[in-house]
Amino acid sequence: MTVAVNQEASQKGMLEIEITGVASAANAGMGEVLNPEGVTLVITRALLVFDTGSTGAANLDIGVGASGAKTTDIVSTFDMIEATVGGKAFYGPAAQVAETEVPTALWTPTKYINFTGSATSVGLAAKLLVEYLRAPSLD
Repeated sequence: MTVAVNQEASQKGMLEIEITGVASAANAGMGEVLNPEGVTLVITRALLVFDTGSTGAANLDIGVGASGAKTTDIVSTFDMIEATVGGKAFYGPAAQVAETEVPTALWTPTKYINFTGSATSVGLAAKLLVEYLRAPSLD
């Protein structure tokens, strides 16, 4: 696995996930993180902070879904090459589908945040900061 939760960072409502580039271009080939709270979470914001970008041209997809799935509801086709992202931070939610929808992702207890590169992402060193709230019960 090439993504990992930073256990030393404060985790109350904000998760810091370290991302390290890999050669794999498979769905969720960069890694995945299971919901840490065991209840449905509403992802309210996502921020990508890059130390270095990938050495090759590749796009990054991040989203919530089943283990091993390519998902794009947090970041979709984001250029992660060094010339574009090195030493920068970016706000990362995908675009709203409709004006009435909130641009967030629901992270249920059995789902993962999946990280997929379109090609090799070797050289990438980044963090994804995920802000979330526990979803209210709708029962």
